Amino acid sequence: MDQNDLSLDLLLQETLALSEYLRSNTPQKNANPVQTSFLPEEDDTDYLLDLADSMISDEVEVEASAPSSSEIPESITQVEIIAPAVSIYPETPGIVYKIDNGPSTFCVRGFSVANIKEAFQELANSESSKRPILKLSREDDFSQVMFFETRSFELAEAVREQIINRRFPHQEDAVCNISDPGFSWWMDVSDANENGHKQGRFEIFFRSHGINRAEKYIQLGPIGDGSVAALRMNQARTLLRSSFPISEFSCDDKSFTVASQKPDHLSFISFKNIFLEGINNTELENFPDNSMGRTLFYYFHELAIVRKFWIEVKTKLG
Repeated sequence: MDQNDLSLDLLLQETLALSEYLRSNTPQKNANPVQTSFLPEEDDTDYLLDLADSMISDEVEVEASAPSSSEIPESITQVEIIAPAVSIYPETPGIVYKIDNGPSTFCVRGFSVANIKEAFQELANSESSKRPILKLSREDDFSQVMFFETRSFELAEAVREQIINRRFPHQEDAVCNISDPGFSWWMDVSDANENGHKQGRFEIFFRSHGINRAEKYIQLGPIGDGSVAALRMNQARTLLRSSFPISEFSCDDKSFTVASQKPDHLSFISFKNIFLEGINNTELENFPDNSMGRTLFYYFHELAIVRKFWIEVKTKLG
């Protein structure tokens, strides 16, 4: 036993003995005592009795209030922090893909989905039938799997048809020639002054246009079929002329050219950015309210989304 405990027990015993002695030897007070002071007389007996009682009760309370280690709830000794699960995957249509990058070629493996979040939840299952499409084994995680959002599932399908699960060379202009024009569209952008008038002009080649294309032109990627493009551009001639001033317009199955003497016109810039940046801010009400207008609306959105996805892939490749 600890020495402090012995001293406390001894003090308690002496205090109890003293209190018993005082109780037995204290004379009875007069029933009608004579008050000789405005203050009551101090009674040391009551003080000693109270002291003994308080010391005993304090010890009992301390022992009763101190729980044993077995009574301490586990939740107090060990706090478990559970962070709320936050999904980084949107519940929108798009493309789920993975880039297989080789020394001279690359392949964008993937598939179109109506809900990106649900697609990743399915990939979490090691038995998922989608894993072989991405060349993922049962043991592989999907840390290298990416996603690309689209406004609709139909636009995701357009991306899949043009780019997904196809192999492309890193240096297309070095391996392709006139007899093998490759897959990309190429764009030539030029601003010129003719007779003192500023003019904006761009030309798009649906296939190869000679050698050393990358030095002179912008590679747009495999954003569409040339024959379909020639048809749609000619169908859009009237729409384009009503949107911005056109000084030159020509289109065949090899290329498409448009020029305007107002290169700063917002509609001209917007049309050019469909091909340059893959951005299309037009709405359905901007097109004629007929079947042809709706066809052109969806067609230009398909061109823009495929171009935008190609920009993302090339950016990730570095």
